[in-house]
Amino acid sequence: MFIITPQPNREMQVLLKAIKTKLGHVPPHWELFASINPTRFKMFLDEINYLTAHPNIEKDFFAFLRYAIAIDNDFNYCARFNRQLLLASGYTLEDLYAIEDTDKSVPLDEKHQSLFDAALTAAYEPENFTAETIASLHRIGWSDADIFDVIGHVAFLFKVARILKAYIDKAV
Repeated sequence: MFIITPQPNREMQVLLKAIKTKLGHVPPHWELFASINPTRFKMFLDEINYLTAHPNIEKDFFAFLRYAIAIDNDFNYCARFNRQLLLASGYTLEDLYAIEDTDKSVPLDEKHQSLFDAALTAAYEPENFTAETIASLHRIGWSDADIFDVIGHVAFLFKVARILKAYIDKAV
């Protein structure tokens, strides 16, 4: 599975057990992350908790964003985890297929779809993320902080996912 064996320390074992109690399982890449760098793993969880409680953005928005990025970039553990999370939240396979499609339609309102599209533009075509992009998001009610949080999460996801992907055993 991985080129190193996850060996979380005692503190991380307790934290991972709490995650298992809450989610029903611990994603294997989380166990690896907790083993490699417990401090950064806690920062990762803080990021997820912050975004889940975001004051202006639907809590599932970020799971859809992670799912889309994970599917596009073969971050398979992340895709599976967020798929399970979204299905458990009541979304359908059709909703997820719409994210996998080239149009990447989220089953949220148009305001969130616009923010989603802008986040993907920032991720994949940053040269096309312009002042007009920001102005159009402002016109529909998004703040600079909202936009920053979304783009920041995309960058955070790329960073963590690419690091963890490096640890996958390619011989399997």
